[in-house]
Amino acid sequence: MTYLRMKRLIFLTLAALTLLGVPSAWAWTYTDGDLLLVFRKNSQDVEFDLGSVTNYLGRTNGYTITVPNWDATLVTSTFGSLTGAKVVLLAAGNGTNWLSSAEPNTTAYNISAQDADTLHGVISAVGTRPLYPVAIPVAGANSYSIDTGGQYAAASYDSIVSGGHFSGIAKLGGNAPFTVEQSVPGLLDFWQIQSTGIYPNSPPDNLIGTFTITSAGALKFVAGPRASTVTSVTRSGNISTVTFTTTVGNTYSLASTNKLGGAVSTWPVDTTTVTGNGGLNSITHTNSGNAEFYKIKTQ
Repeated sequence: MTYLRMKRLIFLTLAALTLLGVPSAWAWTYTDGDLLLVFRKNSQDVEFDLGSVTNYLGRTNGYTITVPNWDATLVTSTFGSLTGAKVVLLAAGNGTNWLSSAEPNTTAYNISAQDADTLHGVISAVGTRPLYPVAIPVAGANSYSIDTGGQYAAASYDSIVSGGHFSGIAKLGGNAPFTVEQSVPGLLDFWQIQSTGIYPNSPPDNLIGTFTITSAGALKFVAGPRASTVTSVTRSGNISTVTFTTTVGNTYSLASTNKLGGAVSTWPVDTTTVTGNGGLNSITHTNSGNAEFYKIKTQ
């Protein structure tokens, strides 16, 4: 009996020691629809699960938040500096994909159902495959640091999105028609991408908002379309032509006044609207005075 008890005690002790040796990263809990934040630099990837992407959807235009659930110190301790690191955000769930874009005037994605499934698989793999990080996360169970040239390279973002070839990473190994990553510091548009069966003239995808990151590690999200910039105003008689920047799919209108002092929200808005194509668009306006002031409204 004593022998059996001693044997059982030794077994339990060995089991406990084994559990103590398991990396804390086993607690990583990615689920479909989580938003992933990935940094890469110098053959290293640092990946964070920011929680459900729904936290960033359906917000009123202009809603601003400092992005939680990630630790810039893990990135800087891995890379030495955030500056020059590549950053990307991506999510997939319920037949919809979300991708960041470093190309501010990108055209609509408009992928087929098959391509949407492929994209979902790639994004999901980024969240589910990295089970054995080389470097243990320093804060929480929602982060990984992986050596893309090490023993667990196959679990890295670089390897997954490129199919193990480590090429074409900037465009998800060819699964995205635009560059999905940006250098720090920088700005990334965040697109909701769904498959469509409407051809030609497919509806544009939905721009959810923009993420901005500084070299000091401040990551912010602003909901809604990017503000438009007026690039020129020309006048012929009492007709002015206002030219401005656009983003694909957004609707633009012109507000104007001939007298400053009131809130911009009270300025009359022309009935003419245009849909953005990613380039410059114009709206003509009949002036009511010698001097006019203009603002482009974006929806």
